[in-house]
Amino acid sequence: MRQTPRPVLLGKFIAAFPAVKRELSRWKSLAQTIPEPLRTQALLSIEHKAFHCLGGSVYAQYPGVHGQTMLSFVVALQTISDYLDNLCDRLGVCDPSAFQLLHKSFRHALNPYAPLNDYYALYPYREETYLSSLVQQCQKTLQVIPYYHLNYPYIERLAEYYCELQVLKHSPRGEELLRSWAASIKSPQDLTWNEWTAACGSTLGIFMFTALSFQPPQDQDDTFHAYFPWIQGLHILLDYLIDLEEDNQNGDLNFLTFYPSEETRNRSLISIAQKSKERAIQLVPPSFHHTIVDGLIALYGSDPKVHRQGQTSLIRHIAASGGSVPLLTACDVLRRTGLI
Repeated sequence: MRQTPRPVLLGKFIAAFPAVKRELSRWKSLAQTIPEPLRTQALLSIEHKAFHCLGGSVYAQYPGVHGQTMLSFVVALQTISDYLDNLCDRLGVCDPSAFQLLHKSFRHALNPYAPLNDYYALYPYREETYLSSLVQQCQKTLQVIPYYHLNYPYIERLAEYYCELQVLKHSPRGEELLRSWAASIKSPQDLTWNEWTAACGSTLGIFMFTALSFQPPQDQDDTFHAYFPWIQGLHILLDYLIDLEEDNQNGDLNFLTFYPSEETRNRSLISIAQKSKERAIQLVPPSFHHTIVDGLIALYGSDPKVHRQGQTSLIRHIAASGGSVPLLTACDVLRRTGLI
């Protein structure tokens, strides 16, 4: 497969931002029609987490991908993810059975021919159009991707981990349940329980295998083991890093608080970034996956919360360890100009 020069890839990625925002605007318009309190949570998830979709849209630039099809899928699935996270976090509901049924929508969104369920049946609030439309949009796009069925077993496994994490994490005994779950199924890796479970919370591997599905399968096992747990773990741990202050204020579980010290935490983040980069450059094309890791560090590292929480030095160390400083600087500029 021909390798795309990294500056060209980055240029195409940034150029796609208006298309991502148009997709989000469409979902925002539909969210405005649903009843409260779901309306507020849907709108907040779009407003505050749009950068998740912007970041995920890089997979529409993978060689051989039909860009608009992939972009529509990324935005719809990530919007489901962010919306359900709010429903589990922000409305005072603590029922694991309700969370499990809600997240069946995520699983169905990844199965092109799964029939819709009443995903709100055990939840105290409901709407009739928003979540089901997001699921159907994902299914519609997946139906036209020619080799999706050959990568589906990998996607299904990642989705299973993702949904189980969301259910356990938002349960009243979240920490205890997550520790037990990690101990029961995690593969031998140089990771702690909180690092492994954090890796389960990323959608990047799902996006990657969907992008691979536009062409005959290749490097499936190598791709899986690069993304899970390394690249996905880096993704979610950086997400939790910038949310430390907010999660502390809201009493939300944050995987970074389980390190014995700040020094241990920082050393682990640098190590996971390095291992993610090592795995990424072994995949094809290496420039694409190399940019994914750099992009994660840059996207999260340029968030204004980093400076506010005194994390600038740590981010610079993480970026320097993998050669991500130029992209970090570029993302700082993009945030100041309002493109991110």
